[in-house]
Amino acid sequence: MHLETHNEVHGEICTIKIIGLLDYSTIDSFKADIPNLINKIIVDFTSLDFIDSTGIGAVLSILYEASARGIGVEFAGLNEAVNELFSTVGVFQIMKGLGVGVGQRCSGKL
Repeated sequence: MHLETHNEVHGEICTIKIIGLLDYSTIDSFKADIPNLINKIIVDFTSLDFIDSTGIGAVLSILYEASARGIGVEFAGLNEAVNELFSTVGVFQIMKGLGVGVGQRCSGKL
């Protein structure tokens, strides 16, 4: 399988679309370049087929970079399984602790 990431910038919002598998076998091709002058990142999981702990680490790297730069983060397109996984392993709590979660789609509630 494969992984694709597409970054789209509209004004001060950067959307990172994750397509395919985000796991140990595809992590080397994961790119989430966050341009300057962005105040919000939307990570779109609509086309995510699978994520493992390595992929979760990549998502956390986005959260930590956003926190360091004062950028808000919103998750979009989380299916029930990924939502439950993120809740179980504490991704939403980390978002809250870093102060980067914005909107309804950062709390684990769809």
